[in-house]
Amino acid sequence: MTHRDIAREAGSASDAHSPNSQASAPASALHRQAAELLDRLPVVPVDPAPWRAVAGNEAAARGTPLLLFRLADEWLALPASAIESVAPMCGWHSVPGHRQPACLGLVNLRGALIPCVSLSALLGVQPAQQAQATPSNPLRAGTSRLLALRHGHHLSAFPVAEVHGTVTPARQALGAVPSTALGASDGLAVAVLPWREHVVGVLDPLRVGAAFDRSLA
Repeated sequence: MTHRDIAREAGSASDAHSPNSQASAPASALHRQAAELLDRLPVVPVDPAPWRAVAGNEAAARGTPLLLFRLADEWLALPASAIESVAPMCGWHSVPGHRQPACLGLVNLRGALIPCVSLSALLGVQPAQQAQATPSNPLRAGTSRLLALRHGHHLSAFPVAEVHGTVTPARQALGAVPSTALGASDGLAVAVLPWREHVVGVLDPLRVGAAFDRSLA
């Protein structure tokens, strides 16, 4: 192979590489423009578990878990998160000189003395006929419980005739409180819930706690 042939092959090789080198420049510029465009776009985080939004909406639609309990023949409810504990019924110690009718006294709950308040007296619930004869009705007496409501920085216990448990109704199931409903006149009831064959009065824990504080003053 002569020097002329070598030069000819080198020239053809350079000609073969020159279009790629010319095309690489526009490609790199295009990449830079794309990067600048992406930098200007807002970053929207993507939920790695998109079903959470659906579950959250369903949870919001389901509403707040409520603890259902009975006073005499009246079924009522409070948010389950406001109830500190459900304890078996036990006796309470009266406080000498205290004249508030709703204040029953002090009760020993888990080793601590806390006020015991009659929610029935605050709401004006009349005792049921069956509940009055407790010696002849031990089954009815055995369903009684003490609920501890946390309001502010302290607890107050109140006796109930029966505790059903917790339910989580849909928000659409809660209705407005009629003026004749239990607790409507003093603002303690904020909604009513149809449950089985009963109409349950849903109480506001903040207002119930404020009523407890007034009864202890």
